[in-house]
Amino acid sequence: MGITERKEREKEQRRNDIIDAAERIFFKKGFENATMDEVAEEAELSKGTLYLYFKSKEDIQFALSRRGADMLAEMIRKNLSPDKSGYKNLLEMAEVFTGFSKKYSNYFKLFLYFQTSNMDDLKIDKAAVEKYLTEQSPLARVNECIRKGIKDGSLRDDISVEVFGATLWSQMMGVLVVIENKRDLYGMFGVKEEEILKTHLELVSHGGLKRR
Repeated sequence: MGITERKEREKEQRRNDIIDAAERIFFKKGFENATMDEVAEEAELSKGTLYLYFKSKEDIQFALSRRGADMLAEMIRKNLSPDKSGYKNLLEMAEVFTGFSKKYSNYFKLFLYFQTSNMDDLKIDKAAVEKYLTEQSPLARVNECIRKGIKDGSLRDDISVEVFGATLWSQMMGVLVVIENKRDLYGMFGVKEEEILKTHLELVSHGGLKRR
């Protein structure tokens, strides 16, 4: 291994160590309450060294959010089948996302943070964010399924893929947030979480099906 390659690997390892430290601090204290000083202390680095790798707390949050998104994207990849229609794959994707939101609730909260934040106010590399969202994120996987569904005739083709995907993603996020915050209230009416999700998927699905 050459010197340049070794230095790059060491740099990447240091970056991952910082993200690991941030995960422990952010998930324990909450994103708003955590500070860069605490992350630096957890990572056993100086604050100055921290800023060599990340220019802001939001920058670290995005890196952590991307880690969660990569986990979700891999879960989606493993559950999608080339033998099924784009429509069927979308339904399976929604189930995977639901399971992810429960098992990895802290990552799900990170998704919400970026979903509800004004990107212009965040001190992050917006070009890098855009590249990731359009090429590698779970939303990009949603769009792939929509393209497949349009091609195989299972999904309508009169809506742009980007609008179709953004709408499905936003709706799913919204339903999961409401369920999480209103679980006790729904319980008073005897409404189960699974029923809400199933009904939502059915309602959304029929709107997305290609008209015969």
